[in-house]
Amino acid sequence: MKLLIIRHGAPDYAKDCLTEEGIGQAKKLRQRLEGADIAKVYTSTMGRAMETAAICTEGRGLVTEKCDWLREFAVGINMGDKKQSVLSWDLQPEYRDSFFFDREKQYLSPVLAGTEFSSRYEMLCEGLDRILEEHGLAREGDSYIKKGDTDITLALFCHFGTTCVIAARLLGVAPMVFLTGMSEEPTAVTTICTDDRFGRRVNFRLHGYGDISHLEGHISAGVAYK
Repeated sequence: MKLLIIRHGAPDYAKDCLTEEGIGQAKKLRQRLEGADIAKVYTSTMGRAMETAAICTEGRGLVTEKCDWLREFAVGINMGDKKQSVLSWDLQPEYRDSFFFDREKQYLSPVLAGTEFSSRYEMLCEGLDRILEEHGLAREGDSYIKKGDTDITLALFCHFGTTCVIAARLLGVAPMVFLTGMSEEPTAVTTICTDDRFGRRVNFRLHGYGDISHLEGHISAGVAYK
């Protein structure tokens, strides 16, 4: 199985849609995806992701499913004495602790305590595992069991934070590792595939993170995440 996890194009956050630049980026991404044998598309229910998905799939006859769990993982967490809340990817380095880098102990961190991080994380993981099971992979422990034919490519149109959490879930690490340590530009493509060498039990491997090779001549402008 191959998962293409795609961030939306450059957005107008106030209107929750793509800017003209974002539309142009999505059109370039569409050209890139023309050679991908995508079986089904899943998209966040936020406008900027749905618009990106619509541009990239126009005329291809692909089945698209809208999923609330793919909405941006814009969870406020604690910084300092808990009087200040920031988005997870904006946490200042001095407030990081060892707990949230440990998947089993992450909720012991005062940074995450009392926030909706846990409930949002579980909702996203449940949604992800549901679609994987629909396509032949059932979660068992820290890996997945083949229940059918898994030779398929799925495209997920979503957001920076959502991509971080999906990658962390599939690779078996705490999500804050990705949320505070990764970067991603508009229309970036992250590719994660199953390692099928071990029979029915498989794990996932990261084949490329945040690839924007379809945007020729692109210069990073430090675009804000969301």
